[in-house]
Amino acid sequence: MASSYKFRLSDDILLMILKLVCKEDQAAFDDYLLKETPIVSERWDDWGDELKYVHVEWRYEQENYPVAGKIDATPPRSTLLQALGVCKHWYSLISQTPSMWTVVEISYHEGAAALEHARTFLRRSKSCLIQITILWDHPTWIVPFEWSSCESEGLLPPMSREEIMAGVHLGLVIQELYAHVHRWREFTLRTTSIAHTYQALSLISRPSIHPAHKLEKLHLQFVHSPRHAAYHIGEPSLFPNSAPPIRDLLLFGISWAWPASSTLSSNLVDLRIHYDACANSDGNNSRTGHEEEILSQFLGTLVNLRTLALEVDLHSFDTDAIKLPHLHSLAIRSGSMPSWAVKFLQNVKMPVLRILTLCETSESLGGVERLIHELDPLELNELHLINFAVAHIDSRMSTVETLTLGPGKQADNRTLAMELLPTSGGLPDLPLPRLRTLTVFDIPKPLLRLIVLERQSLARPLEELHSRYTEGFISRFLENDWEHQVAKYESLCSLRSTRYTDVVARRWHHYW
Repeated sequence: MASSYKFRLSDDILLMILKLVCKEDQAAFDDYLLKETPIVSERWDDWGDELKYVHVEWRYEQENYPVAGKIDATPPRSTLLQALGVCKHWYSLISQTPSMWTVVEISYHEGAAALEHARTFLRRSKSCLIQITILWDHPTWIVPFEWSSCESEGLLPPMSREEIMAGVHLGLVIQELYAHVHRWREFTLRTTSIAHTYQALSLISRPSIHPAHKLEKLHLQFVHSPRHAAYHIGEPSLFPNSAPPIRDLLLFGISWAWPASSTLSSNLVDLRIHYDACANSDGNNSRTGHEEEILSQFLGTLVNLRTLALEVDLHSFDTDAIKLPHLHSLAIRSGSMPSWAVKFLQNVKMPVLRILTLCETSESLGGVERLIHELDPLELNELHLINFAVAHIDSRMSTVETLTLGPGKQADNRTLAMELLPTSGGLPDLPLPRLRTLTVFDIPKPLLRLIVLERQSLARPLEELHSRYTEGFISRFLENDWEHQVAKYESLCSLRSTRYTDVVARRWHHYW
């Protein structure tokens, strides 16, 4: 008679497998966060530049979006919650293991059930630190207009019943979570409604008997809107009476004045700010205060900052010297660089800066061509210029190993690319003698060929070349005797994204 038996994994091995599956879930959720938003066909960190429709066109897009009854994809389902239904043993084991309940991901799709979702994870995670992501980013709550236009032309649409109820649910969820703020390790909030944004910010600005003394990552994202969340003088700041040890801070569409500079410790390492102070000053600074001053005070406390991205428009930047002794990477994206960026580079001391990214968003403004020459002598390893021109390549750029001449400045890119060619002085006068990686847009193919072939006769060949060149009559007769001279060559044709973050990271999204 054949014997049979049941084989059951030990609890330790089962938990190990489930934790690995949860890591895969987290990766899938991270991918979901980076997907394009339906209707607007943009990822979360677009800058609202393409969303300034008139009211009638925007409502037409919403009503006629070609997906049957749906305008947004739901987040991926949690394997953890599905595993609870396998059997009583799995349910008991998982529900009584606090470390399995530390990642809290809540979406507006859940409606009123979001509150119970939060309570369940808070209860089962017990005293463990938690990582929170709240997605309240329904596309129909987007108002893609300049705020001034909404007021003057009466275009601001009324809040729908669904949006109002979603605000109620969001408030209840945040209040429940905020009671455990002392356990927050990471907190990410993404919204598309200005009302929801202010509501959430006000709730995490309330006094708490528990300080946020474990919070290391804070990402606040008000997305897809030209209007941003300004801070008014006299309002409470985020996490009052706390000094959270935040290392990673992202304020997208939200003023830098929301977190009080006195509450931020020297732990902050990575900072990214996206905010238009020119369009969101709310009455000529009468209620928001002098935001440029607040920004300088804010930056002046961040002595251990290593990466800084300022996607900002400012009226000015008059301040005393600021020291950022450990800043390694600086990115500036702005449409008002002449008003503030020169002063910024003059007054901010960055002795170990190695990566510099400059991206101009205005085609009509001048006066920034010599911006880079305002820097103190530096040993830059990477220089990325997106829709930005410099006067010329000078000796202070001689240490650059990675150069990007991004889209938007075809004539200027051609001029700078010409300067990469060897001169009659040979190797001692070779521009950028350490250049190893070149990303270049919109220069003639013959010029690109000359750069590759002529530079390698004096210096080491390029290790990487990423290019989108222009074709001409002469290009048809050129030999392809230069592409194989580069260890890694990539031709960039039809790109869906040329935003500076993608270009610098070389995350190419092609049309197919």
